[in-house]
Amino acid sequence: MAKSAEELLIYLFDEILPKHGMNLRVKQKELSLEMLRALRENKLALCEAEVGTGKTHAYILALTVHNIYSNKKAPAVISTSTIALQKALTEEYIPQISGILLEHHVIDRPLSFVVRKGKRHYVCDYRLKIYETSIKNLQREADADLILELARLGEPGDGRIDLDNSTLTSYVKGRINVLRCNQSCPYFLLCRFMILKKECMTGSFDFQIANHNYILADLIGQRQGKKPLFPGYGAMVFDESHKLLDAARQMYSTVWDEQDAETIVTLSEGNRRAAVVDELIVLRGQFAEYNRKIFGRLAGDLAGNHTREGSRSEIVIRSVEKIHMRNMAKALEQLPLSYQENGGQKMRLQSLKKRCQELADKLTVFLNSDNYICWMEKRENGRLALCAVPMELEQVLFRDLWSRQIPVIVTSGTMSVRENFTHFKRTTGISFASQSRIMETSKPSPFDFQSNGLLYIPERMPFPNIRDNRYIQAAMEEIIQIVSATHGHTLILFTSYWLMERVFYGLKEQLSDYPLFLMGRGRLDVIRKFRRSGNGVLFASDSAGEGIDLAGDILSSLIVVKLPFPVPDPVMEYQRNQYDDFDLYRREIIIPEMLIKLRQWFGRGIRREKDTAVFSILDSRASLRGRYRAEILNTLPAMPVTDRLMDVADFIISKKADSYFMDKEREEE
Repeated sequence: MAKSAEELLIYLFDEILPKHGMNLRVKQKELSLEMLRALRENKLALCEAEVGTGKTHAYILALTVHNIYSNKKAPAVISTSTIALQKALTEEYIPQISGILLEHHVIDRPLSFVVRKGKRHYVCDYRLKIYETSIKNLQREADADLILELARLGEPGDGRIDLDNSTLTSYVKGRINVLRCNQSCPYFLLCRFMILKKECMTGSFDFQIANHNYILADLIGQRQGKKPLFPGYGAMVFDESHKLLDAARQMYSTVWDEQDAETIVTLSEGNRRAAVVDELIVLRGQFAEYNRKIFGRLAGDLAGNHTREGSRSEIVIRSVEKIHMRNMAKALEQLPLSYQENGGQKMRLQSLKKRCQELADKLTVFLNSDNYICWMEKRENGRLALCAVPMELEQVLFRDLWSRQIPVIVTSGTMSVRENFTHFKRTTGISFASQSRIMETSKPSPFDFQSNGLLYIPERMPFPNIRDNRYIQAAMEEIIQIVSATHGHTLILFTSYWLMERVFYGLKEQLSDYPLFLMGRGRLDVIRKFRRSGNGVLFASDSAGEGIDLAGDILSSLIVVKLPFPVPDPVMEYQRNQYDDFDLYRREIIIPEMLIKLRQWFGRGIRREKDTAVFSILDSRASLRGRYRAEILNTLPAMPVTDRLMDVADFIISKKADSYFMDKEREEE
């Protein structure tokens, strides 16, 4: 049976796929065969596949062939980091493979899939009807398009209830999405969300697709005794696995916002009966005062309006703060009881109980802070939050993810450092798994970087201190010359929003010959405008350095202003304290993190076989005398290296067609 599965997979790559324009890629076939073996032998497979290898097709085919020959038919779960990959899976990869296999009678029905998301992403039929009625009653002409969209969302079938496919504003989505479901809802029996949820749990889909956070939420929930979010599945794939640790740190973190107490106080104000007002006022006052004292004692330098958002400060929770927390916990027990004993609205009481229990659970974490890395941070709304993540997160991940006895494929274009997976395995907890169960493979990019790429590292850059005007000026001068040499078509990546904005506005007039774009936090719409510009220059942060496909000539120059070393934070500080030797810590933690990020960034430059691009690093630490030059050159794809701008200009002239040098307006003329 195993041999038959392998023979079928080889036949697909050698004979069938080439008939449909998918030329044989030897490394892709090798990768898919190793994935198939991992599925068959119940392995934990680390499968690094650099850009252009075709890892997505590889695991879809391996999963499909494995399920054909498996005695136990079960869906596979595919976990991603980005919505872009989920769309590619559902709109391109899976339908394409399904059509080919159907045509050649390898399967007798189309491959089926469903994308799994949190309930807030879906329409609530009851809330939709209430909101739609309220808008219609206003009888405003300006609401005509809104009413049409609400009517479209209310049409029969579950295909329209995904709010991510809607053009509605975030405010409107928040008025009509699913919050809670219970049998008292008049739409309960016909609720499209509940019907979809039940269908998802039947196991009828070949692939259940979700993001890393949703997968982890399911595992955490099961650990807490909640019902599973997925039916039994036979295999897992973690694609874009280089982002898995970030998702884990987010999902396993406890965040206690200082506004949590305000919400509870507001909920407890609903009871106006004179007999209990005094008791509730006292309880609320004590509760709010404990909250104020805790945040006041721990805020330190983050207090006040002078500290920028996103700032973090490591904290130690001492006995005084723990006393206040225990007193808060007692108040949390009393508030719902006092409210319940003296009447009150049922729904409000349920919300109060839920909020009190949630905060009580958070207090338990901080009362046991010896097992957590704790810090205070200023949130985007300017308010403070206490945060904690388990010190032994790696062991937690092993327990929840890697110790289960199902085959798992872990894949990404950037997992190894110095030609091994040691860093990735250590940080994700895979190192705790039995070595006999772990498989490792790495497939290089099939793209010809030697001919199609050029690495430019100037030798005249000062040390990259973003507070040094001399460095900023030198970086700006280099950017002007590189953009001129490449005729635009440039993505400039920064590690600092502050520096990005400083350089953008400093160069706005000097680069006026090109369409300029500044990508702030979450501004993915700017990517679309840049793609349409033809010869634009995009100033962006890390969010544009991963998971974005800018194939063709639109991106022919990638500039890394500063090497992407990880930003110090409380987790890194904890890791630092585990090492007696700082040089060892730098070698095992700091440098690998930088190299992985740099490889991700460079992966934006050449996305197709015929793409050509110049890569520039404006950081003296990558220069001939730079400390990290050897590590960087050994990590990046092999390509010519120069410090001459003339070589950059000559490369572009030699590689690009005449149309490349015409801006979009001239082309349209």
